[in-house]
Amino acid sequence: MSLHRPDAVTDNPTPGGADLAPPGRSAFVQVMAVTECVIDGTRRVVGEAFTVAADRVDALVGYGYVMPDALFDLMQPEAAAQWRDRPRRGLTAQSLVCDAATADALWSGDGRTLAPAGWAETSTYTAAPVTPGAVRVLQLTQYDPGSSVYRYHSAANSVDGVVSAMVRYGDSNPHCSLRQWDGELHRRTVELLAMTADVIHVHMDWRALHQDLRYVLREGQRAAITYHGSVLPSDGARVLVDHDGDRRMGAMQFGARPYHGRHGVTRYLPIPVPVADYAAAAQSHRRGDVLRIAHSPTRREIKGTQTLLDAVDWLRDAEGLRIEVVMIEGLEHGAALRLKASCDVTFDSFWLGMQGSGIEAAAMGQAVIAGDVLAAGEAAALNGGACPWTYADERYQLLTVLARLATDPDYLAAEAARVGAYVARVHDYRAVGQRYRAFLQEV
Repeated sequence: MSLHRPDAVTDNPTPGGADLAPPGRSAFVQVMAVTECVIDGTRRVVGEAFTVAADRVDALVGYGYVMPDALFDLMQPEAAAQWRDRPRRGLTAQSLVCDAATADALWSGDGRTLAPAGWAETSTYTAAPVTPGAVRVLQLTQYDPGSSVYRYHSAANSVDGVVSAMVRYGDSNPHCSLRQWDGELHRRTVELLAMTADVIHVHMDWRALHQDLRYVLREGQRAAITYHGSVLPSDGARVLVDHDGDRRMGAMQFGARPYHGRHGVTRYLPIPVPVADYAAAAQSHRRGDVLRIAHSPTRREIKGTQTLLDAVDWLRDAEGLRIEVVMIEGLEHGAALRLKASCDVTFDSFWLGMQGSGIEAAAMGQAVIAGDVLAAGEAAALNGGACPWTYADERYQLLTVLARLATDPDYLAAEAARVGAYVARVHDYRAVGQRYRAFLQEV
C-alpha cells in the first residue's frame, strides 16, 4: 500500500492572497513557521524562516501557521531559544509518500496510554499489542471534557482488537492538556492517521473534524461521536444531541453517562478510570481523626455546594464532629487527583448523581455521596438493582449520611466497598475497552 500525499493542493490552504501591502507598511514581513504548512505552493517546516506579504501576516498567525520574527524581540533570549528548539514528534515535511509500514508505526507507537505527569509513573495498565485486523480509531477532541478523552483513548488501547490514536486541538481546558498528537503541530501525521483509520471518533460535537482537521471521510470509514455533559436547567431550549447531524454523518452515537439515554443516545460508554492505579495512589493516605470530604464543583450553583458547606459547618459547630470539606477547584488534573486521594469521602452532586469526580473517588476507595432519583435508578440498572453510591438528595439526608460516615467506621467501609465494586466492574479501563470493542464490532 502506498499513500501519496499531494504537497500543495490539500495541505493547509493558504489564507489571504493579496500582493500589495497597506499604505505605510513594508511589502514583506519576516516570519517563522510554527507548524508544517504549505504557503504559495511551498511546504515550510517548523522553525523555517521566510517572508510573506505584510497584509497576509495576521491571517497566517491566526491560523497558527507562522509567528512574526518581531515577536521574538519581546522574548528573553532563553525563551526564544526554547521555542525554536521545542521537540516536535511526527512525520517530517518530506513525508509526501507513506507506505503501510509508516502508518503501522504511527498506530503502534508511543502514547497509547496517557496519564498526568507525576501521577502514575508506573501503571498497572499498559497498551495491548496491536494485532492484525485491529479496528483503528482516531479520537478527535478540543476541550477534553472532564479530562476523559485521554482515558477513553487509554482504555481502548488496553484491550486486544482495538487500537486508538488521540488528537487534541488547542488548550481550552485549563485543567488538562494531555494528548498523543497535537492537531496543529503534527498536522501531516494526523492526516495520515485519518486516512488509515477505520473509525473517526469525535467528542462533544463535529468541530474538531470539520473545522480543525478539515477532513472528509473516505468510503468505508465510519464516524462516531460521544456526548459528554448535560443540559442545565438554565440552558432553556438548548438541545444536547444533534441527531440530524449525526444521521448525516452516519455516526455511531455514544453517551458518557447513563442519563444520556434520556436524550436518545442508546450506547452507553462509561467514563473510564484506571481503577488499580487510583487505588494504589490512595493507599498512602491513612485516615486521621478528621473526616475529609472532597468536592470538586464545575458550577457550584448546580452541584449542591452551598448545601454541603452549610451541612458540614452545622455538624462541626453544633454536633462537635471532626469533619471538613476539601474544595478541589482550579487545579491541574494530576494535582486534583492527588488532593482527592488524600480524602475519605467525596460529595459529587445532588443533580444527575455520581459523575466523573465521584467515579474517580470510588476507584480510590472512598464512599461517594450523590443524589437525583432518576440518575440513581439508571445507575441501579447497571448495579443489579441497587444504587451504587450513598444516596442523599437534600440537606436533611446529607446531614444524616455525613454524621454516620463520620462516626461509624463500618458504615464508611461498607459504603466505599459497594461503590468501589460498581466502578471496578463498570468503569475500569479494561471493562470500558471491552464494551467499546463490542460496539465497534457491531459495524
